[in-house]
Formats: sequence, structure tokens, C-alpha cells
Amino acid sequence: MHTTRTILIASPLVVSLVSAASAKDWIETVSLTKDGIDAVPIEVSADAGGYTKIKSSGHRFLLKLHARATSGERIVAMKLGAFKGVLYFEGDGGLWSQSFANRDVGSGTRRTVTLNVSPVVPTAKITWQGPSPKQACAANMAQRMAGGLSKSAVLAKTWSVSARAYFELDAVAARKNKAANNTWSIKNTTNQRDGMTYQVPVQCNAGLKRKTS
Repeated sequence: MHTTRTILIASPLVVSLVSAASAKDWIETVSLTKDGIDAVPIEVSADAGGYTKIKSSGHRFLLKLHARATSGERIVAMKLGAFKGVLYFEGDGGLWSQSFANRDVGSGTRRTVTLNVSPVVPTAKITWQGPSPKQACAANMAQRMAGGLSKSAVLAKTWSVSARAYFELDAVAARKNKAANNTWSIKNTTNQRDGMTYQVPVQCNAGLKRKTS
């Protein structure tokens, strides 16, 4: 998914316009991908009645951020967010994000910027595409019960399922002279975004102890 934006200033109002042609001239590519194998699951707690809550307070995500500007421009900033509509120059309303600028992206000297990051995002601030981990565990239980297992039998075991988290990357490009002089701003830059769905391993913990003979 790619979204582009050019900013025009009309005093006293700031007008945001979507302009694919303009951003295409300034940014060639933006991509956000998974970087490595995510083997640590998000844990979901259970009791005798079913799955109760997400036990894990946060999860470490393995991500690769990439942006490439055209020859006359440089990448000056990036912003990674766990929600839709990430924009470097705008606030997040309490949602999770992490910004990269200055030395993080080469201080305005690089046409191509690639970052490998592994942020720990609070589970309460993850945007889920489809079922949350708790809902995925409940769906697994329903499926197992439909297959003939009793509820207590399902809750006596630990199950492995998955959920999908959403991330978005916004990259910002400026003309070479503005980037080199660190005089870029919302008035003289363009941006482009990419989004991705990240599959997260989920561990549905047992809510009942197994009976021993």
C-alpha cells in the first residue's frame, strides 16, 4: 500500500493534498518488511471459563525499513507506526510510533536509507488485522470443541496459533540542498507510505491443570 502527500501552505491554513505525481518525482520506493524469524510468542492467559487476557505486556517486532529518493533528493526522515495513517509531521493521538531523523537516516546525505529495527511495542497499542491474540485463542477453542474435544480438554493444553499486527512506514524526502543544510520542513518535503501485516506467534496457555493418574 502506497500513499503520498504534498503540503501547500495557504495562510493561515495548511492544506494537505494527495499527489502521486509529485511524490513519485521525489521518492522512488518505500517498503516495510519483516526482518527475520519471530519465535517468541505473545501469551494469552486462561482459567476454567476460557481465555481471559493477553498476558504479555509487549512484543518485540523484527522490521526492515527502506526508502529511496530520486537523484536530486535525499531521505531526511522516517516514521514507523502501529496504526493506519502514519504521518511524520502529525501527532499520533496516543498510538505507538517511532521516528527516525538526523543521524538515524544519514543526516540528509543519503538517497537510500535502510534500517533494521526491533522495537518492543506494548500489546495494548498494537493494531490487529482480524482477531486479536485472545480472540484467536477463543476461535481455536471453538474449532477444537467442534471437532469433538470438551472445553476442559482444550483448556488443559497449551496451543499455538497466530495473529496479525499492522504497521505502517512514512518516509520523507527533501531537495539535496535543504537536506544538507537541515532546513527541511513540512513546507518543502514530500512523503510516501507503505504498510504491512506482520504475523505474530501466539501461545494460548492452559487454564486447567491436567489430571494425573
